[in-house]
Amino acid sequence: MNQIKTVFGYTFRDAVRKKAFIISTIIIFILILVLTMIPRIINTFEDDNTDNYVGYTCYYIDEKELISGAKETLASSLPGIVIEEGSADKISEYNNLLQENKNLALITITEKDGLPFITITTGDFMSSVPSEMISETLTKVYVTNTLNKLGYNETAIETAQIELPYTMTFTGGMNFSGYTVGILLTMLIFFAIYYYGYGVSMSVATEKTSRVMETLVVSAKPSRILIGKCLGMGAVGLLQFSGIIAFSAICIKALIPEDFLIMGMPISFSAFTIKSALLVLLYFILGYSLYSVMNSVCGASVSKIEDLNSAMMPVMLISLISFYFGYVAAVSGSDGLLTKIAMLLPFSSPFIMPFKLLNGSVATVDIILSIVLLIIFIIIFAYISIRIYSASVLNYGKKQKLWALYKTKL
Repeated sequence: MNQIKTVFGYTFRDAVRKKAFIISTIIIFILILVLTMIPRIINTFEDDNTDNYVGYTCYYIDEKELISGAKETLASSLPGIVIEEGSADKISEYNNLLQENKNLALITITEKDGLPFITITTGDFMSSVPSEMISETLTKVYVTNTLNKLGYNETAIETAQIELPYTMTFTGGMNFSGYTVGILLTMLIFFAIYYYGYGVSMSVATEKTSRVMETLVVSAKPSRILIGKCLGMGAVGLLQFSGIIAFSAICIKALIPEDFLIMGMPISFSAFTIKSALLVLLYFILGYSLYSVMNSVCGASVSKIEDLNSAMMPVMLISLISFYFGYVAAVSGSDGLLTKIAMLLPFSSPFIMPFKLLNGSVATVDIILSIVLLIIFIIIFAYISIRIYSASVLNYGKKQKLWALYKTKL
């Protein structure tokens, strides 16, 4: 046990001190911060608070009075903007002023197809004049005037101009937030498993080629070294993975407005319960354990660092194929045979099950069965990997076949 703790501590400290770990963590945190700030930025630009437009002046031209009382209504609806009566004879003069002053705008009302036609002119597209708000205000004034002429009372006019709020619901368990977070988690878990699995093989290969392994083998059994390294890199991955999840939760809570909608749907994390969070964490740990013991053999089987990528190719192909298999089965939204296979297959279940857990479309028996199969495969591959690792860790000659290394008497 002390041997495992020693190797674990050394591997963990060495990994967290590396620039790759620090820089990747900082970059991911910055990306999370930027992504969670986007909704607040959008809300800021869409905010109807007219104090944001203090200092703006709009020249209003409606010589035929196509929209009666529009100038006064604009002035009351947009108190931050000065509405001045303009003249059609001075349009060219106004256009010159617009090019010089970005806080000026020109509103011209003309007739087109029997209806008022609103033209809002600014110096360039960078102007933040609330054109949509102006258009909506003028439209409401025109509709009110027209309905008044037709004899409708104020109650009927207000009813005709009501804008009903809406949202979208679905009969299934999948929702927009669960779908999006599920996809992001699937990609994040794949990245973590691949990255830290590669870290295990790189650590083993580096120590073997630098002959540090010879010293380690004297003080610890190869099997203890393998377990310690896998646990050390796993702890680093778990630390970063947990930190990313925690930082994301803080940013979402602090930065995303509660009333923010995407395509009419509110952002909800109701599916992210304590149970689902613990299960997602468990699938990450088990998925990493499975791939890390496989990657450790790749690192021990090479005599030169340059050969590591080619040695890792079989494991890389398995992880990539399993990821895409799980990803496609997840986004398809079906519960057919292929999806069931992806959920139970130990190589792909860590990539699909977090998505299914967040979208409430997985039975308890499937969760238990997939976890049991994962644990069985981890034990089998750990046993095989320890035998191959122990036989190959001090082999500096010609690369031997894995089956030959497995049959080597230890």
